[in-house]
Amino acid sequence: MRLLFQGDSITDCNRNRENPFDLGHGYVKKIQAALPNHEVLNRGISGNRTIDLLMRWQKDTLDLKPDVLSIFVGINEVWHYHYDQKVLTPMMYEDYYKNLIKQVKYLLPNTKILLIEPFVFPIGVYQKSWDVELIEEQAIVRKLAQLYDTAFLPLQEILNQKLNEHTMADIADDGVHPTDLGHEIIKDAILDTIKPWIGA
Repeated sequence: MRLLFQGDSITDCNRNRENPFDLGHGYVKKIQAALPNHEVLNRGISGNRTIDLLMRWQKDTLDLKPDVLSIFVGINEVWHYHYDQKVLTPMMYEDYYKNLIKQVKYLLPNTKILLIEPFVFPIGVYQKSWDVELIEEQAIVRKLAQLYDTAFLPLQEILNQKLNEHTMADIADDGVHPTDLGHEIIKDAILDTIKPWIGA
């Protein structure tokens, strides 16, 4: 099976974009190691928002015809708005996200889709003012998963539960980008979710 992971820097994780088979150094690479009999592709790009995914969706998703597609995007909508005044409201986020899903549903009806909610920890680059948009985005991703009958990964909840064993900095030292431990947790959560699809 072909598994395709789409998103921003958390997915990208310093992959060599000149090499279409490079998986970066994060959760995607860990998933390939756990699933050596499946093809795993990484098309995350650092800094991307839903509008950026939409602009490259044909080449980087639809043309690849994945059996399983994971979409993990949203933190840059919030971060870039507060730091760079790049406005992309939750309403726009929802509209663009719907467009991404609908294209896959229409053109690749057999592709299984996993939606991963964006997360943040209140350390590092995080600002309390992010809460309003981020919480709304998380609700949007959950709603879209129900609306389009996709799998949903409540990543904020999963990572929050790990705080019983680890500090926030252990998992994402700047509040946004996972450490190696953070990527390990994300890998495990994804594999648990997609097991029924891949026969694992």
